Amino acid sequence: MESAFVIFGGTGDLSRRELYPALFNMHRRDKLNARVIACARSDMTHEEFVAKATEFLHKWKATPKMATFLEKLEYLKVDPESQESFLALRKKIGSPEAVVCDLAVPEAAFAKIIRGLEKAFPRQFRMEKLRLLVEKPFGHDLKSARRLNRLMQRVVGEQNIYRIDHFLAKEVVENLLIVRFANELFRAVWNRRHIECVQISFSEQLGMEGRGEFYEKTGALRDFVQSHIMQVLGLLAMEEPDCLEDKVIKDGKAAVLRRLQPLKRSDVVFGQYTSGMMGGKEVPGYTGEPNVSKRSKTETFVAMRAFVNTPRWRGVPFYIRTGKRMGHNSGVISIVFKSSSTCAFGKAMPESNVLQLVVNPEELFLLRFNLKTPQYRSNIKTFNMEYCYSCEHVNERRTPYEKIYDDSLRGVKTRFSRADEVEYAWRWLETLKAKPKLHKYAAGSRGPKAADLLIEKTGRSWVDYSENIRVDFIYGAESGPAGKA
Repeated sequence: MESAFVIFGGTGDLSRRELYPALFNMHRRDKLNARVIACARSDMTHEEFVAKATEFLHKWKATPKMATFLEKLEYLKVDPESQESFLALRKKIGSPEAVVCDLAVPEAAFAKIIRGLEKAFPRQFRMEKLRLLVEKPFGHDLKSARRLNRLMQRVVGEQNIYRIDHFLAKEVVENLLIVRFANELFRAVWNRRHIECVQISFSEQLGMEGRGEFYEKTGALRDFVQSHIMQVLGLLAMEEPDCLEDKVIKDGKAAVLRRLQPLKRSDVVFGQYTSGMMGGKEVPGYTGEPNVSKRSKTETFVAMRAFVNTPRWRGVPFYIRTGKRMGHNSGVISIVFKSSSTCAFGKAMPESNVLQLVVNPEELFLLRFNLKTPQYRSNIKTFNMEYCYSCEHVNERRTPYEKIYDDSLRGVKTRFSRADEVEYAWRWLETLKAKPKLHKYAAGSRGPKAADLLIEKTGRSWVDYSENIRVDFIYGAESGPAGKA
C-alpha cells in the first residue's frame, strides 16, 4: 500500500532547496513509495504547481525519471485558519499506509496546523498512521517548547513525532559514535585524563538571504546552538552505550544535556556583523538587511565555553563558535589532546595531537601528530593524516533530507530528537540570565576579537580547518602553513 507525504509550506524556500530534491533522489533510487501532496495558501492549479516544481528541479529536468516523479505530485490550497481546508486534505489523502506531514513552515504556524489535523482526522487514524515532521526552531524558549511537545504528544503520540535536526543525518556526525566506540585508539582516551578541550566551530558566509524577520526573533544562539550544536555536543560527550539502539543513544545525549553547568555571562560572547567585503563585493551589515531593525541587538555570532559535570568530563571545556557572514564556510569538530609532559624532548616540545572531524566544506577525518624531520634528531614537526570521506563515497551518499524522509516512511527515529533532549537544551540556554555585550565584527572576518580572547585567556586557541591541508596531502608538499604537512 502506498503512503503519502504532505508538505505544509510546499512552495516555500526550504521545499525548493531541500525537500523536492530529496524526494526526487528517493524516486530515482526507487525508494519513494508515496504520493506527495504539497500544501500552501496560494491559489494554484495542478499544472501551475507542476511547472513550479519542475523549476525547483531544473538541474534534473532532462533525467529519465523526472516525468514519473512529477506524476506523484499533487497540490492543495490549505489555509491554517480554515477547518474546511483540513477536511479537504483528509478527503484527498484517503487511507494510505502512513501519512508523513512535514511542517516546513514558520514556527508560528505549527500549532494551528497541528490543531487543524487533530480536528480533521479521527484519533485512531492519528495514532496509527499520522507522523509529524517538525522543522527547527522547536519553540523559542523552554516554555514554548514544552507547550508544543504536549500538543503534539496529545495529537499523534510521542511515537509519531519526528523533530528534524538535519545535522544528525550528516555522515560525519553519524560517524561520531563509530569513531568513539569502534576504535580502541580513541575509545580508551576519550576522557578528561587525555583530552585538553573540545571545540565545535561552524561558520557561514551567508547573511540573512531574506530571513531577516525570522532572525530578529531568533538569533544565532536559538537558531544554531540550541539545535545543531547541542546535538553534536551530546554525541561527543555521552557515556558509552550498551548498544547503538535509538532509545539508548537518546538517553545518553539527554544525560549529557542534563549535566551541563549553568552558563555565566563571562562564558559567552555575542557578535553582530557590520558591512564588509565578501567575494570581492561589499555586503551590508546585519542592520542593513531587509526586515531588520536599524537598532537591532540580535546576535549573528556566538562563542561560548561549556562544561559537562560528569566524572568523564569534569573540568574539560567545550568551546562553541558559530556565526553568519564569516570569512569562510566550514564546520569542524576538534578534539584537542593534552600535550606530552615528558622532558625528553628538551626545548622541542611536541604540539598537541588533534583529531578533527570536518563536516563541511568537505567531509574529512584529520589526525594531527608529531614526527621528527630528517635534518635533526630533536626537530619535531606536526603532520596530518587525512581521510576524505566525501571523496571516497561520492556516488553512495544521500542528502540529510533523503535520510530523514526515508526514515520517517519506515518509522525509524534514530536521526530525530526526543522531547526531553529539546527541553534540556532550552533549559541550559536559559541559565544565561543576562545577555552579554554585543561585539561588532566586519563581514568576511573571523568574528569579534572577544571570541579569541575567550579562549586565549586560558592559554588555548581556536583550532581552525584550512583547505591547505588538502593541497599538501594531494601534492605532497614538504612545506606549507605552520603545523601542516
